[in-house]
Amino acid sequence: MLKRHRLLFLCPLLLLACTIGIAPASILTPVVPVTAVTQVVITQVSAVTIAPTLTETPTPTVAPTLQPTPATTLAPTPIGGGLGLFVYHSGQQNQEDIYVADFDGSDPVNLTNSEGSDVTPRWSPDGGRIVFVSKRDGDLDIFIMNADGSDLLNLTNNGIDDDAPNWSPDGQFIVFSSQRDGNREIYRMRPDGTDVVRLTNDLAFDLNPAYSPDGIQIAFSSNRDSNMEIYLMNADGTQTRRLTDDSATDQYAVWSPDGRAIVFASDRSGDYELYRLVLGTAALQNLTNNLAHDASPSYSPDGTQLLFDSNREGNYEIYRLDLATLAVTRLTHNSTFDADPSWSP
Repeated sequence: MLKRHRLLFLCPLLLLACTIGIAPASILTPVVPVTAVTQVVITQVSAVTIAPTLTETPTPTVAPTLQPTPATTLAPTPIGGGLGLFVYHSGQQNQEDIYVADFDGSDPVNLTNSEGSDVTPRWSPDGGRIVFVSKRDGDLDIFIMNADGSDLLNLTNNGIDDDAPNWSPDGQFIVFSSQRDGNREIYRMRPDGTDVVRLTNDLAFDLNPAYSPDGIQIAFSSNRDSNMEIYLMNADGTQTRRLTDDSATDQYAVWSPDGRAIVFASDRSGDYELYRLVLGTAALQNLTNNLAHDASPSYSPDGTQLLFDSNREGNYEIYRLDLATLAVTRLTHNSTFDADPSWSP
């Protein structure tokens, strides 16, 4: 009976335990907590010496030593401009050679050195060649050579006198005087001697042709009106007209680089002097005035100077004339004959 009452008492308790989720002690297996023991072994770590990373020591940059820049010494501009040279002929009569010299007359160099007479040199517009007259083959012929005297060529080998050559401003033609048709006339040819064209046709002597700077006209001297005067014509020989009108002899005409004036030699004062005529006007200026023979003028490239030959100091020498002041400077000093200068371009 007592056992039965005990069961009756326990039943509600079991029911309550189930309700609240607690297992009875007789049913729940007791859990014994196990403490995990981890054995820690402490080992003394020796200090490690780490070698420092070697960094390549950079080469120190040395600033360059600045050297002072030497002052540039510029060659003086030649008087008259251009290459600062001129050609001329020099020597005893009938034994002349072509020479080239600096603008002040120094350092003359013989370019032809022949046994014949070489005269009247004229520089090409590009400065590369020189045309001149020679009697080395018996008669007067026109020759051409390089500016250093090489590659010599006879352009007019015909047994008749040909002389007074001059270049066209573009270097495509050479005008000259010749008596191949019986009397002195003006002709034109190529620099290789071909394509010869007669430009004048008159019974008089036509001499010393010179192209205008633009190549449109040619100045020349002629005695077709009884005495020697300066004339102009078109480059093809048409429309000839008289430029000077004097009872004296006027010849050796050259153009100023700007084409506005012509300088020529004349004996209108009793001896040969140089005159400058402004085209389109009657303005005539006497450039030289002495008792000597002044002739063969040649303009400098910049138009400020003239070269000419003169016997004012005994024998013929080359002189330079300053057109602004008319001051004259002697350039050659020889006991021989120096004449017919031509300024380099």
